[in-house]
Amino acid sequence: MATKEFYNGWLIQISREQLGYSYQCSAPEQQTMRADMCRYATVDAALHAAKLRADLEGVRLSLTTFLHGKLQLLLLCPEERSLLEDSIAQFIDLTQHQCNL
Repeated sequence: MATKEFYNGWLIQISREQLGYSYQCSAPEQQTMRADMCRYATVDAALHAAKLRADLEGVRLSLTTFLHGKLQLLLLCPEERSLLEDSIAQFIDLTQHQCNL
């Protein structure tokens, strides 16, 4: 059994697993796919986690686009820009993990 839903430009797919439900979020225009390794007790819990992940990934994409555009005017070296992008990714991953606890 798989449930599909569109949310803010993301396709969310909820799948029945042996130990519960899992999700996968994909954004076709960015060729991005995201999921976590968690299993959720209900479809609603998996959908809630997937929507949060889609929101957080939207933030990540927006900030990364900003870094590649406007912040280039600040003359960041590639290493500094890479460190900022890594920091954003770590924040998104940590936030997702904390929300799933």
